[in-house]
Amino acid sequence: MNILGHGVYSLPEAARLTRLKAQRVREWFGSREKDATRKSVFRSDYRPIDGDNAISFLDLIDLFVVGQLRNHGVALQSLRKVYSQLKKDLNTPHPFCRQEVLTDGKNVFTLGLDDQNKSEMIEVLAQQRVFAQILLPFLKRIDYDDATRLARRWCIADRVVIDPSICFGKPIVSEVGMATSILATAYDANGKNAEVVAGWYDIHAKHVIAAVDFEQSFAA
Repeated sequence: MNILGHGVYSLPEAARLTRLKAQRVREWFGSREKDATRKSVFRSDYRPIDGDNAISFLDLIDLFVVGQLRNHGVALQSLRKVYSQLKKDLNTPHPFCRQEVLTDGKNVFTLGLDDQNKSEMIEVLAQQRVFAQILLPFLKRIDYDDATRLARRWCIADRVVIDPSICFGKPIVSEVGMATSILATAYDANGKNAEVVAGWYDIHAKHVIAAVDFEQSFAA
């Protein structure tokens, strides 16, 4: 897949944005080659370049959803089954990026599971309210493409979005289309003066502060 318009993220960057452990992200993506480890859950849209792995925006969204379910008690074996079944049912390599997941999480997540695994999923989603408290707020911050019904933009924080069609999918301040990393770096390099940085880029100081707040909150 061509990276243009699809976003590109290193595995450490993906771990930072999804707030997952870097080791877990590396294990879950493993290798695209035939000798991929048994721990691999996902297959990246991209082949490694000079040994460096990278993933797409849709890979990133799938990763976040599975990571949150795993963090809240869903067995990895169950997640593998759900992920595999949904890929078939929804005819997409990125099942957790589909808009249908937003409509009825419990039913979607239990498709194709045997009774034992289905009960486990329902218990986690219903009794621990993982879907309502964790996933639903996240999914509501996703904008979907009308034609493909796949995720096209992630409103990751106040005034900050991840759009794979802009800046290779790096976080940007939505109102001005500037990378948060650029604004935050300029802020730190100039005495933490938001007004000065805003003047350079002809934007409002609130946009600089939004970038700084985001970068600080997602700092490793």
